[in-house]
Amino acid sequence: MAMVRAAFSGLSPPSGVLKETVADLERRQHDGFVLVVQDDDHFIGSIFCAVKNDALYLTRMATHPDWRGRGVGRALMRAAEEEARRLGLPKLLLRVRQSLPANFAYFERQGFRHSGEGVDPGRPPYYVMERAVLPMPPESLWNGQTG
Repeated sequence: MAMVRAAFSGLSPPSGVLKETVADLERRQHDGFVLVVQDDDHFIGSIFCAVKNDALYLTRMATHPDWRGRGVGRALMRAAEEEARRLGLPKLLLRVRQSLPANFAYFERQGFRHSGEGVDPGRPPYYVMERAVLPMPPESLWNGQTG
């Protein structure tokens, strides 16, 4: 929880994750699963995943501030795509607050496209973004071989 809170601190308006408890985390894990990146015993990144609407829904992607810009988010996205592929799901789905244009741009660079908008009571408006899950490349291409 400390890593997630550090990752989400400083957002305006503040993220609801800052009010979450260990029990909230447990519920979220019960409804899906969490992918994590660690450096030794330290959590440096995480993303919550759940199957929703024939997609792998991603939420609360977090990278510890000391590790930003070092590929942690890309690693989490690759792992999420592998899980979606394993589950036979055709796409990844997420929401981005409309007040966070840098996050929207980040996910666009990761191949996501804007597919809708919404607002939930008591929360800031958001964009819906999605990305198709690509099939696993043939083994010869995956290993970097040509021909």
